[in-house]
Amino acid sequence: MASEKNLLRLAIAEDSLDDAEHLINVLRNAGYAVRATPVEDEEALRAALSECSHDLLICAPHLELLPLEVGARIALQPGREIALLILNEQPDPELRRQVMAMGAADLVNKGDAEHFRLVVEREFRNLSERRRLRRLEVTLRETERRCNALLDSSRDAIAYVHEGMHIYANAAYLEKFGIEHAEAIEGLPILDLIAADDQARFKGFFRRYSQGQCKDDHFEVNINEPQNQTQAVVMYFCAASIDGEPCTQILMHSSTAGLEQELASLSRRDVLTGLFNRKHFLEQLDHALREITTAGDNPAHGLLYLQADNLEAAHASLGITSVELVLADIAKIIQGHTGEDDVAARYADTVFTILLSNRTIHETLAVAEAIRQGVEEQVSETGSRTITKSCSIGVAMLSDGVANAAQAINLAAEAGELAGREGGNRVHLHATAGENDSGSDSGSRTDWKSRIEHALADEAFYLMYQPLVSLSGDQTERYEARLRLSGDGGETLAPRDFMPFADQCGLTPAIDRWLSRTVLATIAERREAGQETWIFTKISGGTLGDPDFLPFVTAELDRLGLERASFVFEISEPVAVTQLHQAKALYLRAKELGCGFALDQFGRGLNSLQLLKHIPADYLKLDHSLCIDLMDNTEAQRKIRAIVDAAHTLEKQVIAGYLEEATVLATLWQYKVDLVQGHFLQEPMPEMSYDFSGLVI
Repeated sequence: MASEKNLLRLAIAEDSLDDAEHLINVLRNAGYAVRATPVEDEEALRAALSECSHDLLICAPHLELLPLEVGARIALQPGREIALLILNEQPDPELRRQVMAMGAADLVNKGDAEHFRLVVEREFRNLSERRRLRRLEVTLRETERRCNALLDSSRDAIAYVHEGMHIYANAAYLEKFGIEHAEAIEGLPILDLIAADDQARFKGFFRRYSQGQCKDDHFEVNINEPQNQTQAVVMYFCAASIDGEPCTQILMHSSTAGLEQELASLSRRDVLTGLFNRKHFLEQLDHALREITTAGDNPAHGLLYLQADNLEAAHASLGITSVELVLADIAKIIQGHTGEDDVAARYADTVFTILLSNRTIHETLAVAEAIRQGVEEQVSETGSRTITKSCSIGVAMLSDGVANAAQAINLAAEAGELAGREGGNRVHLHATAGENDSGSDSGSRTDWKSRIEHALADEAFYLMYQPLVSLSGDQTERYEARLRLSGDGGETLAPRDFMPFADQCGLTPAIDRWLSRTVLATIAERREAGQETWIFTKISGGTLGDPDFLPFVTAELDRLGLERASFVFEISEPVAVTQLHQAKALYLRAKELGCGFALDQFGRGLNSLQLLKHIPADYLKLDHSLCIDLMDNTEAQRKIRAIVDAAHTLEKQVIAGYLEEATVLATLWQYKVDLVQGHFLQEPMPEMSYDFSGLVI
């Protein structure tokens, strides 16, 4: 697999293809993964450099269609990071001086392969360092911006002083001393804010601290507050700098006890939104579930799973700052509709969770709808631009049948996923919650538990198969297994109709074991019939915590003696995000077994590619929202291209489902999507009958 450390992108302008191929082989033998683009003239060079980033332009000096001066001018435009290397038939000191005056890195003799390699290594190393420096500069600027924003919004009183004079103070500091404008404090001696009785003592301490003669970094002192009042505070000092000039930062707290309490509070909070963080929310949710289990009156709690819709456009056009602004605005709306006994948190990226204490179904839905409407109606402003937004909210009512916080989150997240799939900007109630208005579904849960157990025993479950077809001519037989349940009246039930109940009853591991055993037996039957078939098998979130599931799959694989790669584990991105450690453990074990691994609903999150650092799956199946109405959705088109480019760089395959028409098929082929799936090709069928040799674009 080519990594960014050894991936070398070349543009080559050379008359002799043999010479060009020889130079490429020199670099490949040196350990580089070379991606070369030949260019013949000015137009081809401009097109190559505009389509993607190149590291090096290798150019012959006397090309008729691409004069050296023209090539140098195009390649070395300001803002373009590329090194120019000139190849000549023989050493020429005068030409070398000329080309280096144009900005070329060097002139190299074609026959000196070792010199060529060393020059390329030098320039690639220099280019990598320049890029790293640029990234560090961008990161530094962003860090400074965030730090300034944190200082400005901090509830702590913070100031910077130089030689005893204020040069900056945040809003909390100004408010503490009753100063209305920041300009009024610039140049004001800090001693003027200290109570008269403490000025001499403070002056002595600050002099010793500034000269490095004081071991303590804090000092307790009385300060002058508005209306001629004084207050005892603790000032904390540390060295800092502003615009490169050394200064001293002063952070002020009322007392040590208050500081400890505030630090404990901050450790439970999300810095951006002020809501609780994920860790604290899960602790509170577990506590609430224990109360439900032990309480005699069986109190009801509502759980909301809020996913911000379609923030990718704001992120792409206005940057991450605009997204942070939107999330902060959503947090304020949530705070406005929750009470003191409720717990609201920023759970992940663009996801919020809210635990509503002692609420009926109707009250919970009313809160969810009020939040949804508030998000839809509010317009966020960033500079001169405005951002409209919406959200999808999943609702689950918690009862004594919910085992733990992870299961509760899964129930609400499933409802949220359905709200998103239905177009977003809506509230969806988890199926089990609607069985009655009291929030108690124990009777329904018991019925479903018995029904599912009988279905497992009587083989009432069955599978449908839908093909995954390559757009590059690969004729490997790939299918996705679709689970179905025969209803009492002969109707067909899809997983969305029964899996929520199975999850509440703790039966998803048993269903997934049946599914895996059936899929593996089918693969074995196909192999005996001379067909090598790969089947993608969806694993639910409830199964990730089952310690017996993977040993069961391993034993079945060994018993049947199957090609391990033919069995592909498939989990959804929302499940992977909310159960990251368990999903990662499943991935690692799957790779140890030699099985494939796929992430479904990929691209749903704001930064889905980050998930690949933890779970570098073999296949990325695009989310439904990216594939529906693709021809009219320019943002989805942009995101698909970005995912495909990143996936191919990491040597992964991208799957696009929900294919309904031929025009979309041609577009996906242009985007270099690897596999497609959908009713246009074939609906899910009980038999595997698709002709994988028949797709021609």
